[in-house]
Amino acid sequence: MPVCWYCYWGWPKAVADIFDDAVKKLGGDGWPLIFGPSRLVWGDENFDDNSIQLAIGSCDNAIVRESLERLLLLSESERCCDLADRAMTESAESLPPPAGMEMVSGM
Repeated sequence: MPVCWYCYWGWPKAVADIFDDAVKKLGGDGWPLIFGPSRLVWGDENFDDNSIQLAIGSCDNAIVRESLERLLLLSESERCCDLADRAMTESAESLPPPAGMEMVSGM
């Protein structure tokens, strides 16, 4: 059975830093990020522009909205990996992150 690419390799460090900062601002509670309007991004690990913009359009929590807006300031190449979709048909371990993309596991 295929393993989710982000589950295997983790998140790009720049993305993880934004998430961690938002969790701190939320008093250590990551639920507003993982559930609700931003679930599409944080919970389902869709870090592309369209997913982030869709979540922003539905978001009423200022801290969650700020985290999504900060994600958009990163280029897609800093927050997305086109290998993530391929991992559903290929082995995630055989698809390492691009050179220079630092990953953080345990998100």
